Amino acid sequence: MYDHCVGLGYHCESTYQIRRVTGVARAHFFDWLDLDFESVVEAVAEDFRPVLRPGLVEPFDEGRCALDRGSDIRFYHEFHPAAGAGTPLTQTDIDAQLPRVRAKFAALAGRWRTLAGSSARVLYVHHDAWDELAAADLRRLRAVIAAQHPGHRFDLHWLRRTAPPDAALLGPGITWGTVAAAPGRWEGDDAAWDAALTPVLALPHDPPGPGSAPPHRPSTKEPL
Repeated sequence: MYDHCVGLGYHCESTYQIRRVTGVARAHFFDWLDLDFESVVEAVAEDFRPVLRPGLVEPFDEGRCALDRGSDIRFYHEFHPAAGAGTPLTQTDIDAQLPRVRAKFAALAGRWRTLAGSSARVLYVHHDAWDELAAADLRRLRAVIAAQHPGHRFDLHWLRRTAPPDAALLGPGITWGTVAAAPGRWEGDDAAWDAALTPVLALPHDPPGPGSAPPHRPSTKEPL
């Protein structure tokens, strides 16, 4: 019943599984990033301005990734060591590649704004991989998206490893599910993701407001 399904982290598992389940591979801003919940909230609230500011991106995790100190987002796939695979990423590498990476994420931020400003209905999925969040956090995220994009037609789906103890406090427009970890498999458990995500994409939602277009399921042929 949604036009698009967009991931909001936490890391690569959610991107892989959302693309596998929906069959849609078009990139969105938070795809393939390693980031905490607060980074998502801040990026949306600040219209992505804190992300990848010059002078704030540096090698992290023994050179395995680049850490953006302005947004606390970890980029494991966008920067590449000039010395070759298996060598540490250096500050020189990051500085040389930053304009290209900034241009890519500026385009993805524009894609986010275009989608949020359209008549499409969107399901945003946040994977709480360590069961760290509470219902109040999801309500806050929904409020931030709604405030930043008035009129946007969207819901949130909160995925955890275990059922949330405060699910009754989520409020309208937020659902939850569970996806068990798959030890030794970064992609996660396919069957668990199928069970948690596919039924939600097919669920009917509240009746559309006056003049709203009828909702429908995601399509691999639909342009963004």
